[in-house]
Amino acid sequence: MSSAAIVPFWQPSRGATVELVCAHLEASEGSLHLHEEWQFGVPESPSKLSLGAFRRYSAHADDVTIVAPYAVHAERGVAGEAPRWRILYVAPSLVTELYGHNVPHFRCPVVTDAPAAAELCELTRQSGEGSISDAECLTLVSGWLTQFLRRHGERATAPQRKLAVERTLAFLQNRPTQSVSSREVEAVAGVTLSYLQRSFSRAVGLPPGSYHAQVRLARARRLLAQGKSATWVAHECGFADQSHLTRRFKACHGLTPGAFQAQSRDRRSSVE
Repeated sequence: MSSAAIVPFWQPSRGATVELVCAHLEASEGSLHLHEEWQFGVPESPSKLSLGAFRRYSAHADDVTIVAPYAVHAERGVAGEAPRWRILYVAPSLVTELYGHNVPHFRCPVVTDAPAAAELCELTRQSGEGSISDAECLTLVSGWLTQFLRRHGERATAPQRKLAVERTLAFLQNRPTQSVSSREVEAVAGVTLSYLQRSFSRAVGLPPGSYHAQVRLARARRLLAQGKSATWVAHECGFADQSHLTRRFKACHGLTPGAFQAQSRDRRSSVE
């Protein structure tokens, strides 16, 4: 996402044991980023979903887009128009529970399913307007996900990536609150840093250092959504200070940490 993005975020299940986040995204230009959660989205206008460095997919209002946790991606418009998306972020634990077969696999990250797309749009709209309660939203999300996974999910297969890349991914994903050095990454990968930089960027979409920065931002967003202070989150996730976190968070998500948290508070105040 870019600094010109308009991104209302809210939590329909705040305080629940399962974490959900909804968003209504409108951005002039999407930048590569990642999330700790599964992302299910519906574009409200013709758009593009970018995955990694090279994969580009067209998406329309009858489509549901799927992005797995920690997958580098970006939402983009076509012909210079801003993309508008209804997005649902779902904790991996809920997806695994409903699917029943560990991690689901999808043949394509864009699935044409007009009824499912319309239902997800309506669900996020009602949640954003406060016309359904948090408990109702969680029930509806669970029902929607169960049906969608049943129709389109498949057993996951091991990704065809080089072992050095897989080792590096696991190492970086397991350190969302720690700084890592290039020497540590090189030692874990078992190959030279220059070779890893090329192979990792081709396979994942970002070089290792940028990928790890996005992992830390993803954890920061999760902690901010839980109500942690920006100062504490900045320290916890290894940013130099709150200003550093604010700059990186706004560049990625289009709004400051304070604005991100205020959206959830404002929505709850309007509902209560």
